[in-house]
Amino acid sequence: MADNLIFILPVVTLLLFLLNVLFYGGNNVQSCLIFILCFLPLMNLKITKEAWGGFRTFDAITFYCIIFLFKDFIKFNIKNNGRFYFLLFIMLSIVIILGGLVSEFPNNPYFNLVRVVPIFIFCRFFILECKKDPEFHRKAIRALKVSYLVCLGFLFVQMIVGLRFTFYPELHNNVVDPDFNMIRYPGIFYDSQVSGQYLAMGSFLFLYAEEGWTRKRLWLNYLIYPLALAGVFFAGSRSAVGGLSVGLIFVFLFAGKQFRMYRAIIIVLLIIGALFALSPPASSPQQGIIGRTANASQDYQFRQSLWKEAFGIAEKYPFLGVGYGNYQSYVMKYAQDQYLEIEPGTFLYFDQPENGYLKIAVELGFIGLALVMLFILVPLVNGLVYYVKGITDKRSVLLMASLVTWLVAFNTLYSISEARILIMVASMTVLIIAYPLKKLHVYEPEEYQAV
Repeated sequence: MADNLIFILPVVTLLLFLLNVLFYGGNNVQSCLIFILCFLPLMNLKITKEAWGGFRTFDAITFYCIIFLFKDFIKFNIKNNGRFYFLLFIMLSIVIILGGLVSEFPNNPYFNLVRVVPIFIFCRFFILECKKDPEFHRKAIRALKVSYLVCLGFLFVQMIVGLRFTFYPELHNNVVDPDFNMIRYPGIFYDSQVSGQYLAMGSFLFLYAEEGWTRKRLWLNYLIYPLALAGVFFAGSRSAVGGLSVGLIFVFLFAGKQFRMYRAIIIVLLIIGALFALSPPASSPQQGIIGRTANASQDYQFRQSLWKEAFGIAEKYPFLGVGYGNYQSYVMKYAQDQYLEIEPGTFLYFDQPENGYLKIAVELGFIGLALVMLFILVPLVNGLVYYVKGITDKRSVLLMASLVTWLVAFNTLYSISEARILIMVASMTVLIIAYPLKKLHVYEPEEYQAV
């Protein structure tokens, strides 16, 4: 059944998009963006083979937008934000093309560039729509909540029904660990670590309150947060838990007064989770991060050896790297100890060094890494400065905390090859860039004052 779904779902997704354009939302930027955000769980489905680029449903929709909505793409000028990010994009494109041309591993650098263009098209349209329609910021957050709830619900159903509840023919080999008798639930994702990152990032959306909300609606959103924590827990990703912890600290440092009562609830839940992790029950198989503490030191030593080797490769090619997408090719030739034996006689060479930053540094050089990080860090720093100066309200801290959570978790997994993580990271970045500025007063709901 999963073998059939992996071919059927991309077709269904694109048909739904066309129906939305023709009969429901209309052929406009806002309709297309809302569709992407609401149907985020379906945006990583492949519509071409890897040999033909491995393009996904997200890529097809963004290419549709740039072709049929090109006027909207160029007609609205953002004087301040647009020029800087456009310059970063041009510089990154040059690094990708030159890196591909000088690499000893043959590939098509122009084809590689086409594969990274969709996310920049998406961000450009997203920023323009937020600037053009002040209400779109709120609509986008609502759409992200809808897709998050779908993913969270999928994970809980999977826990009840079992791992056969998936549309992937096979799941990542980290989902079931026979050596430690452990299950790490991936939910709607292929990889449980990616699932943990997504759930950790998106959880902060449910601490975000809109103007005019009643106490009932506010706490209904708040009560989803413990469910999100449970989802991260059962995804079994320590990096996601670590990122979530840092994100929560970030919120408490800058907006703690608004979440005083909820902070106590979260701390209690985290303590309970830690107790379960340190004293696992006798149930078999163990689930989530239960039992993973036993091999934490061994995992760290293994990753540390990969990191040292990857950093050494990056030092050899500091400017342009080994070429975008060439990490595995390099390892197969020069670092043949980086493999997993998935079954006797079958070896899988690593395509990343268990660290997102080092993966970028190896493939694009330190220049490419700096450019990629500027896309994230400049909006994050600007958002924090705006908040400290009182230009934005305290809800912006939640979006920044989501990005901080991912930045921490990215240290152990190159996750942006997964379109849904990439879209979530891009969306949080854009929401910070285009965050509504204060006019006459800061909105602080009455319910916030109570807590």
